[in-house]
Amino acid sequence: MELERLSIALRPRGGWESIDLGFQMARRWWWPVWGAWLAVYLPAAAAIHLLVFWSPLVAALLLWWLKPVFDRFVLHVVSRAVFGTVPTVRETLGAWREILSPGLGAALTGLRLQPARAALLPVWQLERQTGRAAAARRATLGRRLAGGFGITVLGLHFEAVFFFSLALVGALLEPAGAGGGFEFSEVFRERGEEPGQWWDLYDSLYYVAAVSIVEPLYVAAGFALYLNRRAALEGWDIELRLRRLDARLGRASALVAVLALAFALGLGAPSPASAEARSAAEEIREVLRAPEFQEYRERGRWVYRGDRAERGDATAESSDLDFLGKLAQLLADLQQYLLWTLVVVAAVAFAVLLHRRAPRWFAPPAAKYRPPDALFGLALAPESLPDDVAGAAAELVRAGRLREALALLYRGALSVLVHRDHVPLAEGDTEGDCVRAARGALPEPAAAYFARLVQAWTHAAYAGRPPDADAATRLCREWTPHFGARPAAGTAK
Repeated sequence: MELERLSIALRPRGGWESIDLGFQMARRWWWPVWGAWLAVYLPAAAAIHLLVFWSPLVAALLLWWLKPVFDRFVLHVVSRAVFGTVPTVRETLGAWREILSPGLGAALTGLRLQPARAALLPVWQLERQTGRAAAARRATLGRRLAGGFGITVLGLHFEAVFFFSLALVGALLEPAGAGGGFEFSEVFRERGEEPGQWWDLYDSLYYVAAVSIVEPLYVAAGFALYLNRRAALEGWDIELRLRRLDARLGRASALVAVLALAFALGLGAPSPASAEARSAAEEIREVLRAPEFQEYRERGRWVYRGDRAERGDATAESSDLDFLGKLAQLLADLQQYLLWTLVVVAAVAFAVLLHRRAPRWFAPPAAKYRPPDALFGLALAPESLPDDVAGAAAELVRAGRLREALALLYRGALSVLVHRDHVPLAEGDTEGDCVRAARGALPEPAAAYFARLVQAWTHAAYAGRPPDADAATRLCREWTPHFGARPAAGTAK
């Protein structure tokens, strides 16, 4: 491996810092990275949805399971770009045989759910390890692999965030139905005629877009974790410095020989060589100061606190204890104030509740409702009506007495409302009040009929514009299905 061609600063990093380095690499080479991903992933997604056209959910699950196949194309781009050669999309697709071997079968079967699969994918693809050698290599790299599991969890959450965000945007852009505007629950609604059909082609589209955004970042971050782990195991940063030092010392040795010859011939002095040698010595000291050449041991032991007072440290100990005491007192006061605040709020809330509810709790029981004997000058007692209200009204229509026919139908309907349905109507109510009360007590067809009857009655009684005979006959014919079941005389609720 030609470490001199590395285009990144190689040094030991923590797990999250390595993940950030992977994101930076994906951002730097975004065109070949996402170009290779989209060139492979989008045709595969379209083909799988065409093959599994009856179930978009199954197609999405297949795409999820085949992620290790598509990840290899992203790793091919990033691994070569890190070492100074950025392949084009065409070159990446042309190397598909090298990319898809070895280890693809294991990546899609037993190791598909490996939590750190992005960081261990280079073992197959770049190191070309297989079998037991690959297992041993994975075990070695997996020890103390900071961030390997974390990047998988992070990628899963990012995919979920992008998926639901795109689904929400799509739901917001859908035309509103007749019932009103957008509701957030529409994102999770079932679709189709059968229950459980909650995933459709739109959901697959959102999923493909979310994966296309996140997965190349995930692969690049896993490769950065792999590089960081190998650098820690094999001392790549030290090796690079030693190679540079060797190159500089080689140049310095040649310069020393030339200057020695020049000095022998009286042509100059070896001062530049001395400066070069001092610079090399400084670099050697810098390398030796690296953590790999240091050894630290931490030891702890119990110390009796009384020794501090005996040594004259009683003031410092007292100061520490005073600070802790003041802190504890402050916390106790805050808790006390919070408790009293909650007590006062609860007392006020109870007082408001008591003020609002007390009249209902202590009010005398309401008197039983008694239907009015008459409304609008119309007698409502059941015995004051004919046995067949609709038939009697139809006779009045045939006799040309339309106003009287409507009055009889209206009076019969009001009598049924107050006696049979126990609708609380008062003597001061208007026709509009009666219509609104009927809407709350009658089924929709009966309430609609009553509204038409009241309208016809008011036009005839107050405007002198009775309906024609056909309309009045229809009102008589429709009266019985809604108000034909008359109450017994004298009933009340």
